[in-house]
Amino acid sequence: MSYNRDGLALGSESRSKRQQILEAAYIVFSRNGYHRATVDEIIALADTGKGTVYNYFVNKEQLFYTLIKERSIPFERALEEIVVSQEPPIKKIKAMIKVFLEFYIVNADLWRVMMHEVRGFGHDDETSSFTQEQREKYHQGFHDTIGMLEKVLAEGVSKGVFRECDVVKCAHGLFSVIVMLAFQKITGDVEACAQMIADMFLYGVAKQ
Repeated sequence: MSYNRDGLALGSESRSKRQQILEAAYIVFSRNGYHRATVDEIIALADTGKGTVYNYFVNKEQLFYTLIKERSIPFERALEEIVVSQEPPIKKIKAMIKVFLEFYIVNADLWRVMMHEVRGFGHDDETSSFTQEQREKYHQGFHDTIGMLEKVLAEGVSKGVFRECDVVKCAHGLFSVIVMLAFQKITGDVEACAQMIADMFLYGVAKQ
């Protein structure tokens, strides 16, 4: 069940209109960045009225955050299922890399915009359009997803599958490699790229 910003349940027509607004927002934010995107442009693309948009979203930032959160839900659930599965840690890492790649390849443009703002470089004067409190809200999403990698790495260490390591730094390093390949659009075949990243991360590239 979907709800508007006042907590009222939405009918199928309302859900469709809300989804239409979110799809338009995805295109506008991905194309223009957060700072240059306007609600008016989203309204025009969604072919709806200003009052309809503000019935669901208080302002541009809430619309952007809702877009990020709702696109993240299937991705986060897929990661959680891997984390709690009975597969061995090495298989979990490989499966998670593929899920990360698939998600960031599809959402690269939007997530690049979000990460730019979160780092504090929102537009020409290098000041984020987000407040510190808002940036921390987005940081929490990264913390939660990278935290799932940390859990699997810690499980592997505890089972003697992985050597002792700083799982926080290792998880962030692995995440950075995945994101950069996706953002640079040099992944090629996802299955093969996921296997390559897993092999490099788990076994390195030096001849033993």
